[in-house]
Amino acid sequence: MEGMGELRWSDAREWMDPELGNDMPLHDGCVVGVVPGAWRAVAGLVRAQGWAFQEPEPDGGTFHVWPAAGFMVNFFDAGDEVVFDVDTRELQGQSGVDLLAGFLRELGRAFGLPVALALEGLDPLKKAYLRYEPVGDEFVFAASP
Repeated sequence: MEGMGELRWSDAREWMDPELGNDMPLHDGCVVGVVPGAWRAVAGLVRAQGWAFQEPEPDGGTFHVWPAAGFMVNFFDAGDEVVFDVDTRELQGQSGVDLLAGFLRELGRAFGLPVALALEGLDPLKKAYLRYEPVGDEFVFAASP
């Protein structure tokens, strides 16, 4: 599918709407590429954006972040990778897709790398249904769910 500058609910709905059979509301995401010091870089991005967060345990674990009220992202300590998940039940309708787009855009721009999103349990590097490409500032969907 051709890339687009903005996400539209009409395009994302088939991947995210429980009324259309989306029975896997958690979606896995990652920044595509190795990012040395990723854990610290994510924390720096969160603070720079002013997003609410719950301080992670000193030895890593899960970093809970709220880019907006009612929208939580869980970042996981994965060494030099940026790995996260989102709950699409928090992202329904155009306003929810706008929140997701803003988050993916900020993450991609911060690292200068694409960001991929896949259904839960699938590797976003291989089975992404959505990618944000910072070079062209565009979102690209896979052909169909």
